Amino acid sequence: MNNINSQLITAKSGGITILAPDDSAFSNLKAGFLNSLNEGQKIELVQFHILPEFVSSSNFDSLSNPVQTVAGKDPARLPLNVNALGNSVNISTGVVNATVLGVVYSDNKLGIYHVDKVLLPLDFFLTNKAPALAPTTLAKAPKAAKDNSSEDDQDETNQDQNKSGAVNLVSISGTTLMSLGIALVALATMWS
Repeated sequence: MNNINSQLITAKSGGITILAPDDSAFSNLKAGFLNSLNEGQKIELVQFHILPEFVSSSNFDSLSNPVQTVAGKDPARLPLNVNALGNSVNISTGVVNATVLGVVYSDNKLGIYHVDKVLLPLDFFLTNKAPALAPTTLAKAPKAAKDNSSEDDQDETNQDQNKSGAVNLVSISGTTLMSLGIALVALATMWS
């Protein structure tokens, strides 16, 4: 959170633009997606929704693609392309195509726009992870009865989920929105 606040302070001179998905956008994410992100990725996800300059609703067509976000400048990792035609503004990340649904708030330094989807950075899906190593312990012998195997698999899955420390999607999206809200309050106090 401190990282986001410091970036907002740095961006203060040229203003900022926030592309804010609503709760239904978070609800439409694949189950467990937010839980699968590490802390750095969660921060990057929030930063990916913030442009380091103020963009008025009538100036989206003046942006040069790929558009830079607070998450970084690398268009290969973090492409964000904006296409504006008339009053319609569409945003593409290489993973998600979203639409700006309206203005939440706008003045000459801060623009907050409602988007219909969570903007997912392409680099979340391009990681080349090494295949998992085989377990070093001996595998269990196959069960004689097939009927019990699905129950055993389910028990193992439930144990793995309980060990993961995962929380439900509602609390993660609430945390993300709360973080965004705190950042906005901090920004508002800086300009007052």
